[in-house]
Amino acid sequence: MADRTTDIDIGDEITLEITIVRMLDQERASCQIAGYDFPFSMRVPPKSKPGDHLELTREALRVDDDLGTVTVNVGYPITVRQASVGVTKAPSRKKPLRDKPT
Repeated sequence: MADRTTDIDIGDEITLEITIVRMLDQERASCQIAGYDFPFSMRVPPKSKPGDHLELTREALRVDDDLGTVTVNVGYPITVRQASVGVTKAPSRKKPLRDKPT
């Protein structure tokens, strides 16, 4: 899991912790998202079983520092507590992606 921080901006990569509660059929499962207090159903990898932990990375759409929440899109927008998510920041590059013009 990425480092936990409350310094989240719009557009940051947010990592959600997901726990599989029960399998609904071969490819879908009822899941619990940390910081989100409602049931959630999603497609899971083959050979998943109840109790498995998954990580889902999405982009932050809205951040409310007063309430301590962040909104992400997982097919539809959901709002989770900032304390329960991880922020994934890409390391800075030493060499630019483009060559200098000649």
